[in-house]
Amino acid sequence: MQYLLLSLSYVLPVALVVWLWFGKHLGTRSKLLLTLVLPLVYFLHWTGLQQSKGWPSDQTLPLRFELISADVLEPNPLKEIKGNIHLWVRPLEKEGGKTRTHTPRAYILPYSRALHKKLYETKQRTQQGRNQMGLLYDEASGGSGASLGNGRKLDFKDMPQQRLPPKL
Repeated sequence: MQYLLLSLSYVLPVALVVWLWFGKHLGTRSKLLLTLVLPLVYFLHWTGLQQSKGWPSDQTLPLRFELISADVLEPNPLKEIKGNIHLWVRPLEKEGGKTRTHTPRAYILPYSRALHKKLYETKQRTQQGRNQMGLLYDEASGGSGASLGNGRKLDFKDMPQQRLPPKL
């Protein structure tokens, strides 16, 4: 569905321009309507691009996720690099007592020393064979997570062990 909307966001403005060139002259109402609709089309286009697969999203992380990988680019003022942190995560949802996973997604976060330290500790646990789960929560609730700004904190803990189904 999102790819259909994305395609339409390319075609619709071109079709409107062609219609203006070859169609009849527009009245004032039609011009106003067109002026109001085109920004909406570009907003839909922008929204579609944000959800495109393969690009890291700067949108809010899911509340619970499995950490697949992380990449840290430290800031370097001499090279004018601000620094950022890329996370590749698999969102987790609870449905009827079972945990449901979704398609992995890449996220980009601004660099912070506290988050870098958390990810270093998390990487060490991952190297010991312990899968890691990320938890996003409000700063007001306390905890030892790294602040992400906007009143949110991020922390990591070991994923719960999944039980195998009984043998038949």
